[in-house]
Amino acid sequence: MGLFSKDMVMVSLRYALDWVLVIGFAILGGFLGNIDGARRPFNPYDPAFSFPYHGDTVSVVVLGIVAIAGPAAITLLCCLLVPKSALPALADHPNPPASLVWKHKLLNWNRAWLALGLTDSLAFFVSNCLKNVFGKPRPHMITVCQPDWSRVADIVKSTRTGPDGVLAWNVLVTSDICTTTDNEKLSEAFRSYPSGHATMSFAGLTFLSLFFYSTLVLTLSKTSASKLPYHVFDTRKRSDSPSNEKGSSSSGRTDRASALHPPSLPLLTFVIIISFFCLAMWIGATRYLDFKHAGIDIFSGSCLGFVSAICGTWWYAMPAAGGVAKGRMRAGYREVSRRSRRDSESHEPRGPIAHGETMTFHEGFGYGESSNARGIAV
Repeated sequence: MGLFSKDMVMVSLRYALDWVLVIGFAILGGFLGNIDGARRPFNPYDPAFSFPYHGDTVSVVVLGIVAIAGPAAITLLCCLLVPKSALPALADHPNPPASLVWKHKLLNWNRAWLALGLTDSLAFFVSNCLKNVFGKPRPHMITVCQPDWSRVADIVKSTRTGPDGVLAWNVLVTSDICTTTDNEKLSEAFRSYPSGHATMSFAGLTFLSLFFYSTLVLTLSKTSASKLPYHVFDTRKRSDSPSNEKGSSSSGRTDRASALHPPSLPLLTFVIIISFFCLAMWIGATRYLDFKHAGIDIFSGSCLGFVSAICGTWWYAMPAAGGVAKGRMRAGYREVSRRSRRDSESHEPRGPIAHGETMTFHEGFGYGESSNARGIAV
């Protein structure tokens, strides 16, 4: 069959709704980022809000390249240049045709970008929601606000509760005392929690590190579906089984050891992956040095971005082990074996593959029922 066969088009259409939702999250996040949210009352004498205004060390454009464009380009190269031996869906196919290999590569590319899109759009949407709800002042808020100190003095006099105004310094005011005419800049000064830069950088770079590690595991270690650490292939080879008696016992132990402990990756891969996290932490640190956020804002944004990346990679089944037996499979269908294979029913997976289920694929495309199908037990 050709590369863009009917099956290929049908499976691609199944992801159309996913793209609609991902783009919808991004659009809603952008809308929330442009509205005037809550503005929390503040103490005009609090030194935590009295830092000078500083420009962005990492601009929004650079952040977009680091958190979105960069990971998108790297995942594209990984998906299209990865060897066929690193495609778990074809692990049981000795000589797959070129069209089948490219179908799986293109589907992996689509799923990788969906995972990245879900990661970034979810982080962007939730971050802007929290910014509007909390309305926390930034450390440079007083500089941007330019308070009318005469009005502040009147408020202090009217709120004195102790002798000689000993409690006057605890007064709270609102943004009404600000004299600045730049309303957009003033609104942005009340969007400190959580840090958007930390959220987006940790979201995009955490996803990139997980995806990159997954690709290296499958490529360098030549991991296949039959050698995944969680495969039931290992559970069936027990030391007390009849096949492991006498001479076969040692070979069985060797097979189990090689399956449970695949070759270690070079240390250089660890350095590359950790460098992604170091870059994200540096971006977060610049927000503290630029007086844009307090420490808790950056920490919370980092956690939000990290969790968003975990959600994106988990939902589209790209964990470090290749994602064959977790979440969605790498091609779109599965065959569930309950009573017999004859009574099995193909459907798109939406959850973990249960113990004893079987994945099948045929040469035409992906997974499904076929007279020439090959089964992979999981």
